[in-house]
Amino acid sequence: MKCDYKELEQYDYYDEDYLEKVIEKYSFLVGLFIIRFSDLEHEIDTFIADRLGDDYHETGYVIIENLSISNKIDLFYKMYLRIESLKEKNNRKTLENIKKRLTTINTFRNFIAHANWGSLTKDGFVRVKIMVDNQEGCVKLKNIQITTKILRDNLKEIDKLLNLIFKYKENALVI
Repeated sequence: MKCDYKELEQYDYYDEDYLEKVIEKYSFLVGLFIIRFSDLEHEIDTFIADRLGDDYHETGYVIIENLSISNKIDLFYKMYLRIESLKEKNNRKTLENIKKRLTTINTFRNFIAHANWGSLTKDGFVRVKIMVDNQEGCVKLKNIQITTKILRDNLKEIDKLLNLIFKYKENALVI
């Protein structure tokens, strides 16, 4: 993921004209990404709930009610790590791969959700964070490149992750 930091000058201005030209292209892909990511989160939710109750999700949902997606990813990983350690045929690498990829796509989702889309530039950089640099004593603006191609690639990653999770789920409780 390409990242760029710019030091804030006296005032924070940006040109929203570019966004107006590409808003339809971006809004469709951003919306689709958010919708597909919610499918991914639902799979994690039900995966956790299935582990806590074979024929119901209520207990699992009570436990995950106030968890962030990052906490859910960690819980999912820890719950299934023990199962993997007991198996002769170890799927631990698959589980670790799922956790790593979920963490990466969640980071990207956070950038999408918190981006200042009015700051989008022609080369696809959009502001995702305002930070104070305590070393230099200045305010810096963190920009991440989020092009339509990057959005499409991350949508494909969600589909790949969902497929990987479905396959893993089929084998997770087989000892």
